[in-house]
Amino acid sequence: MNWLRNFMMGRYGPDSLSLFLIVVSLVCTLTSSLFGGVLVLILISYALWFWVIFRMLSRNIAARQKENETFLRGWRWVMDHTVGLRGWFKTQGNRFRDRKTHKYFRCPSCHQMVRVPKNKGKVRIICPKCKNEFIRQTGKSAAQRAREEQA
Repeated sequence: MNWLRNFMMGRYGPDSLSLFLIVVSLVCTLTSSLFGGVLVLILISYALWFWVIFRMLSRNIAARQKENETFLRGWRWVMDHTVGLRGWFKTQGNRFRDRKTHKYFRCPSCHQMVRVPKNKGKVRIICPKCKNEFIRQTGKSAAQRAREEQA
């Protein structure tokens, strides 16, 4: 292992951009294998791997740091501009997770999403944001289920 440490001394090594390129390369490879070995995706994957190895073994550390900083600036911009989209996906995941125990309603006045327990019959909901009161059906109440079982 000492020879590897000596070999890598003075070289740039891995960074965030390299990790991102490896992930994109793996996605290209998997996509290519799913769709019958699309040559373009395989070539892109090999080119990305070549670029990653070149960057990791490079002795021009200042240039590689500048490339990585440019990548991180762009990555931060993407993350800042997709906050709403990521929040929407998180909300959908929570709704799917709670689908058997809770029901979601929108407040008619401020459109705030409100989560209430399921199968409680008609419930009076008070919006936590605007304090508006509205009534919604959350599913069958216990009395309704008892009547159905007797019938």
